[in-house]
Amino acid sequence: MFVKKKEQIQKRLEAIEKKVEETFERMLETSSDEDVKKYEMLKKQADDLQEELDNIEALEEKETLDAGGVPEGIQKDKTKNPEALSERAQFGLKLVEAVAKGTTFSGLLPRECAQNIQMKKEKIARIRGLCTVHQASGEYTVMVEGDDVVVDYIDEAGTFGETTPSITPIGLQALKLGALTKVSEEYIADLGVDVMGYIEDKFAKAFAKKEDKEILFGTGTSSSKTKIRGIATNVASANTVTAASQTTVTWTEIKNTIQKLKAYRGSAHIVCSQTLLDIIHEFKDGDTYMFPQQDEIKQIMGIPVVVSDECPALAAGAVAMIVGDFSYYHICDRLSIEMRTLNELYAATGQVGVRGQERIDGDVALKDAFAVLKLKANA
Repeated sequence: MFVKKKEQIQKRLEAIEKKVEETFERMLETSSDEDVKKYEMLKKQADDLQEELDNIEALEEKETLDAGGVPEGIQKDKTKNPEALSERAQFGLKLVEAVAKGTTFSGLLPRECAQNIQMKKEKIARIRGLCTVHQASGEYTVMVEGDDVVVDYIDEAGTFGETTPSITPIGLQALKLGALTKVSEEYIADLGVDVMGYIEDKFAKAFAKKEDKEILFGTGTSSSKTKIRGIATNVASANTVTAASQTTVTWTEIKNTIQKLKAYRGSAHIVCSQTLLDIIHEFKDGDTYMFPQQDEIKQIMGIPVVVSDECPALAAGAVAMIVGDFSYYHICDRLSIEMRTLNELYAATGQVGVRGQERIDGDVALKDAFAVLKLKANA
């Protein structure tokens, strides 16, 4: 009674999975909100169909067992039927089996793993999603317009004064970010095939946090192309406000920093720590709190607030707040994240090595689009 329904669901699932893959490829090229939403919608449909298929198989197995038979081709433990597993799951199974047998097993993780890490990274990152992202295979040059066209009065029969907006090229290179970690064989054995999900989650979070931190505070300079150029270390000096205190800020200092943006306030975001937001929550105008005490602060002066764990503790000389139009920060992704297992590297200690790397670069395209509030430095 279940066969026909299973076949129908399987056909629908295969069709949707094909669309998911096509949408993901397109999304990596365009990074548009529309493609991201379409991918998430299709992925949910695929997950729902897979869950429905699993439920039918469970009912079919139960019916067979209740009748005193043995289910054919239906395994509760899918690790006993590797052909039915995805490439990603098969790789995880092979890794677990190699660990169990004490043999070495190394190689690139399936492409699906890299795609999953990329998708999870996009969701975890707080700052990257605000920026302009390009995909390229080599060095990528962004042409940035600086000065605006000048409009002025002209005498009757007078000559138009020619103005040429300055256009500055910014070269984005292929800097390498990488991580190497190790996991105990016992933990992998306990996880089973889910070891792939564990690896994806851990590396997605690690790369997302590192990218966010480098976008905000990367120490690269125009003369040094070995690190990403962060906003805080490359903001215009005229757009930097220094607080009078080494440990806290005032409302006037917050307001002055935001006002430094001038015309770029319309599309700006404020990035700060939860500690700073707690201080702002206590600001008063006379005896009245400036922000409702029962509500979370989501905007300041009409500008959305993003809380980032990558912001440093409030201490002398530290950056307390960054505000700006992050579309003027450009990121260039080379290839998708490459993941590789290296379990022979730690075989003597009973561990499995996992290495991940990506090629990426980032730079501030227009310094006037950002402003920074710093605490007073030590005397």
